[in-house]
Amino acid sequence: MSAVRRSILFSAVDKYVAQILLVATTAVMARILTPAETGLYLVAGAMILLVDNFRTFGVGVFIVQAPDLQPETVRSAFTITLLLSVLAGAGVFAAAGPMADFYGDAELAGLLRLSALSFLAVPFGTPLIALLQRDLAFRPLAVANVAAAVASAAVTVGLGLAGFGAASYVWGFIASGFVTTLVVLAQRPEPWVFRPCLAGSGRILAFGTTSAAVTVVNMANDLLPRLIFGRLLGFDAVALYGRATTICQLPDRALVQALQPVVLPAMAAHRRQGGDLKRSYLHGHAMMSVFQWPALVMLALLAEPVVRVLLGSQWFGSVPLVRLMAVATMALAPAFMTYPVLVATGRIRDTLTSSLIALPPSVLIFWIAANSGVEAAAASLLIAAPLQMGAALFFVRRAIGISIRDLVEASRASLSATLGTAFIPGLIVALSPNGLAPSWPETAVALLGGGLGWLAAVRLVRHPVCAEIDGLVELLARRLSRRTTGLPARANEGG
Repeated sequence: MSAVRRSILFSAVDKYVAQILLVATTAVMARILTPAETGLYLVAGAMILLVDNFRTFGVGVFIVQAPDLQPETVRSAFTITLLLSVLAGAGVFAAAGPMADFYGDAELAGLLRLSALSFLAVPFGTPLIALLQRDLAFRPLAVANVAAAVASAAVTVGLGLAGFGAASYVWGFIASGFVTTLVVLAQRPEPWVFRPCLAGSGRILAFGTTSAAVTVVNMANDLLPRLIFGRLLGFDAVALYGRATTICQLPDRALVQALQPVVLPAMAAHRRQGGDLKRSYLHGHAMMSVFQWPALVMLALLAEPVVRVLLGSQWFGSVPLVRLMAVATMALAPAFMTYPVLVATGRIRDTLTSSLIALPPSVLIFWIAANSGVEAAAASLLIAAPLQMGAALFFVRRAIGISIRDLVEASRASLSATLGTAFIPGLIVALSPNGLAPSWPETAVALLGGGLGWLAAVRLVRHPVCAEIDGLVELLARRLSRRTTGLPARANEGG
């Protein structure tokens, strides 16, 4: 197994465990907290995440992609991260009162001040995590991330049951940061990293300014809906929109989050070795879309039973939002590779330019729609998502020479797989007297039919994923065969 595939495997295990815990935590907390309490946390969380992404300042990405990395550079990266973390924590603490006044809720100030604790541990883990990613050492990273996910889920649910309300989520966020840092330190003790240094800081700051701007602008696009709703429509609307977003991100998180940590290091290494990034990009899109598109279509068709299971009846207001968001998200299938491709080709400024072209009009469209209600805001994504992806593809095309025809060719088999997946579930929804609210037996048949339709379609059109599936089956068969044939020998040796 190649280093990249082994890295993807460990990253997948890490992300899938974290995803399962996230879904379980969301399902439990949806039944403990009211929508208003959930919305309060989502507004606080949006502010925390925006500051946290600025605090990272692209330092980890710089370490991963640097062609020639020196120890002094790593030490400088830690020093910059530490200084920015202290400033970020102090800024959040100072701004807590004014932000609470703006939203008219004093509890928001307490959540923000509490969150400042999370900035204490993170600087000590950031450079070590980046070094592990650079080396494609995703096994220790998986251990750290799984431990953090377990800690976050346990703290959040435990405190939620104890009546801590929205603060339960903040304490879970703090626990996650501290556990990640402690486990990474235990697995890769590199005390020399923490000796203050500013040698080469100019390069880091130059790279980080652009990287941080890109991250914050993109995060703002994701998180501004919470802040807008919190001001215009109240915390209940924030909660409905936020939980619908969480559900629609499940396919993306199940796929992209397993690949995302590996993509940039792998592409940077591939570029250094003179590899063809165009071919890698198209293959990556084909492999992503064959899973993401069918999953999103199934989610749009079965939104009502999904919300019923994950969130409960008090969240049925999010069902139409899930349907709209799922369809809109299909336009973003290649998006996860935009940043790695542009960074690997030395075009990080293009990532910022792309964001500045597409995101301001997207936010404006959303703001106008939000004045008509939460469903109109969700529907605005049907315009905003293709706009954002179109801007990104313009710059990706300049970087690696990809054409629209290339992308269509790479998408054709995945579109066939999506149609195959949707056939039986769509038929059930169309013929059922319950329509888009199928009964449990109908939902079970729809899920089974969708899975069988996907398998039949990918085989029929000979999608590239078949080679990966066959390779995995062959690998498992070989390992099982070795264990089976080895049992008698070990038994005889012991006898």
